[in-house]
Amino acid sequence: MRTTEATRSTGSTSFTAYARAIARVLAVGIRPVWKALDHAFGTYERWRQRQALMRLDDHLLKDIGLSRADVEAEVRKPFWKE
Repeated sequence: MRTTEATRSTGSTSFTAYARAIARVLAVGIRPVWKALDHAFGTYERWRQRQALMRLDDHLLKDIGLSRADVEAEVRKPFWKE
């Protein structure tokens, strides 16, 4: 049996070493999941904001300095593009 830093002199693996190893694996393994979730929520938020922008009337658009053509160009963008 190979001896690692996680083994005590008695040969049993300590719970703390296991916990540290699991924490390292989860920290590395969960990153892609968080990135995917962040991307999905960002995409949804962009879509939601574009839909809200489309519902504004021309008077409100003028207040924020946009024309109906600007809004339509923005709404026509694919949902994954910023």
